[in-house]
Amino acid sequence: MSKFWTFDQNNSGGGFDFQPNDGITHFVIIEANDQMHAMQRAIDIGIYFNGVDTDTDCPCCGDRWSEPWNEGTDSPQVFSHPANDYRGWQWMADGKEICVHYLDGRKEWFGVVK
Repeated sequence: MSKFWTFDQNNSGGGFDFQPNDGITHFVIIEANDQMHAMQRAIDIGIYFNGVDTDTDCPCCGDRWSEPWNEGTDSPQVFSHPANDYRGWQWMADGKEICVHYLDGRKEWFGVVK
């Protein structure tokens, strides 16, 4: 059974990476068979985990992306809340704060609930 892993973007260098065609935004949620599969799918869409080492990210701010640390969730979530009920700060365009990448290739976008 697949699970969902959430990749939370750090605004390294004072800005976020936003690539709507690739589904890269503040929170990227990836459905996968296991954690390693989630990481590979993340890399395939353009997420990376070594930005400071490669001089892509600001060393004082830290890496833009971190590897997932949990066992995944049964549904798309941000900070233990459903992705469609995110009530945090809005940093991206309306309706584009979260992108869920499903195993079947679909992408579903969510914004901040106001």
